[in-house]
Amino acid sequence: MYRDVLKTGMLAAVLAITMLAAGGRAPAQERREIELTAQEIVARVDRVLAYPRGEIKGKLLHILPDGTSTVITLKGQIAESDFLFTFSTRGRGDELRVLYNQAGEDIWVYAIHAQKLFRKMDVDKYDPLLGTNFSFIDFSNADYQANYNAVITGEAVIKGLDTYRLRLDPIFKGGSYGRLTLYAAKKDYVPLRIDFHDNDKVVFKSIAVAKTMSRGNRIVPVRYDMLDLRRGTVTILEFFGFDESAGFDKTIFYHQRLGENG
Repeated sequence: MYRDVLKTGMLAAVLAITMLAAGGRAPAQERREIELTAQEIVARVDRVLAYPRGEIKGKLLHILPDGTSTVITLKGQIAESDFLFTFSTRGRGDELRVLYNQAGEDIWVYAIHAQKLFRKMDVDKYDPLLGTNFSFIDFSNADYQANYNAVITGEAVIKGLDTYRLRLDPIFKGGSYGRLTLYAAKKDYVPLRIDFHDNDKVVFKSIAVAKTMSRGNRIVPVRYDMLDLRRGTVTILEFFGFDESAGFDKTIFYHQRLGENG
């Protein structure tokens, strides 16, 4: 009988130690699951934001605090990992060709009237595009998943829709965005709003996906509203023409040829 009691006591002690050990691991496992889930949400957001292949047309409407505005038209030629945009204004015609290679990671700008080629690197990627609230890197569609570490920080209701709220911290420091706060719709992972923080973690501009459409089996954003909180300006980006059957010579994506393209 003494042996039975001893065995029972030893078994209880082993079970208690096992439960304690499992309890000690649970928070770490739970944090890991949250981080993995956050990265998966960001990956789905990236898929929503990806440009449809082919040719796209659109315009940028930049509105100043006094109500005056500027219209910039654009044409994009989109391949799997290379994008070429031409930006034009009514008064000056074609002004800029902006080439994105390596899925938006490498940025080249050709100033048409000056006939000069620039490579946007490091902090220069954050320069405003033709005075709008969009920077060159904003137009790049470079993957957030590849460039930021994501953590779910809670939930929120944006435009009446339930969203995940995520904090995105840049993997590589030194840019103008010290942090992003991303609100992704739970239903379809559309990024309803992204807040851009400076390096002091203060929000200085915000972008909202204001309109989407369905093309095939995917959702495509067709209107973005970008608000600059410091300047009080708004830039509206709209896409209104999609031609997925359009073909083009892949050599247009060589930066050496930017000055040749008509």
